[in-house]
Amino acid sequence: MKDVAALAGVTQPTVSYVINGTATISEEVKEKVNRAIKELNYEPNYTARALKTNRSEIIGILIPDISNEYYSRMVSLISTMLRKRGYTTMVSSTNYEKDTEMDSLRKMLTYNVDGMIVAYQLLNEECWKVLKDAGCNGVVLEGGSAAEGLSCMNTDNFYGAYEAVKFLQKQGRKYIAYVGQHTELEAIRDRFQGYQKAMEEEGMYDPKLVCDTEGPGDKWQEGIHLGKKLLRFGADGILVSSDIVAAGILKTFLNAGKKVPEEVAVIGYDDVPLAEVFVPALSTVAQPIQEMCQFAVERVLDKRSERKTEVLKPKLILRETT
Repeated sequence: MKDVAALAGVTQPTVSYVINGTATISEEVKEKVNRAIKELNYEPNYTARALKTNRSEIIGILIPDISNEYYSRMVSLISTMLRKRGYTTMVSSTNYEKDTEMDSLRKMLTYNVDGMIVAYQLLNEECWKVLKDAGCNGVVLEGGSAAEGLSCMNTDNFYGAYEAVKFLQKQGRKYIAYVGQHTELEAIRDRFQGYQKAMEEEGMYDPKLVCDTEGPGDKWQEGIHLGKKLLRFGADGILVSSDIVAAGILKTFLNAGKKVPEEVAVIGYDDVPLAEVFVPALSTVAQPIQEMCQFAVERVLDKRSERKTEVLKPKLILRETT
């Protein structure tokens, strides 16, 4: 910093003010300092800066699976929105592992992040207390009841699944199967309950038409495996709790010569980019991901202590598989 100050012809405190934005400095002086920083390839000590200002300008993001297009897209959207406001992001993918959730959360907090965005319902219940006591803004997407006390945006997963099944019923589908996930996540549970309610209303519910993946997470390979099982069910409609799993099921059906949607209609969930480019294009229940990310950014940067909870409705997108 001493060399930067000498080259720019200003004092060291002035250089510090320009870097940290902690005082009103003329544009002329800012330009001199920034030019000197660039010429000398000076890299500020951001750790020391964070300790001094109590601001790191870093937002932590916890997601369950970076390989899932839904979450990678979410990270991209949030990072872009935050970058425009002068923040960078620190991302950790937990693979739905409870120990990894706690380890990732604690390590991010040691970096003095200015806020935390959690993109799903953490399975480690102890993490919720740590997050609430962290002293920085915590925002949760799809946290369900576990996120009580934090700003949270949920989507109405019951409604999304219910509407998808009702559409299939209106098409005259009689044997509508459901593919869920073996998980504690309330969002997935609510999707199943929406399916079950719609089926029961028409006297069509049969637990034999319900199957789950081996665990949480969206796996193409599990969809291929379950597709072989579903071929034996004789279903003429299928609602899948994940687009990625649905794509695996479709691959198995098409390889077996099954006509989609003439013999069987398939609806996924989330509206990941794969859904639109897959052949045939996958009908799906679209999550309002843009609005969710905007909510997360607005709330994590809001320094007021008030907490806010919102629920948005997803939208059924009809494509070639229905």
